[in-house]
Amino acid sequence: MSSTVEIVRTPDVLHGKPRVEGTRIGVFTLGAAAEGGATVDALLDDYPALDRAEVEAALDYYDAHPELMDYIRMQKETRKQEFAEQSRAPTAES
Repeated sequence: MSSTVEIVRTPDVLHGKPRVEGTRIGVFTLGAAAEGGATVDALLDDYPALDRAEVEAALDYYDAHPELMDYIRMQKETRKQEFAEQSRAPTAES
């Protein structure tokens, strides 16, 4: 278990989105899961590479930076929409 938990942003990992240091587990991923009802214990089960302090630090960071998390959420939705528009798969309207 780490004594100091760092949330870091580096351009070459997760496109610079905040993550738990030493992992590729994004703060947004954990925070969005918690918003969806996941508990810290459930997140620990889902991400066994993390310890409780890391999960709690990520959730604290998520809560402390709502503008950044909204921006990441918007990016994800935009990307999702772009993929849907580029898809040749049949849709409900087809």
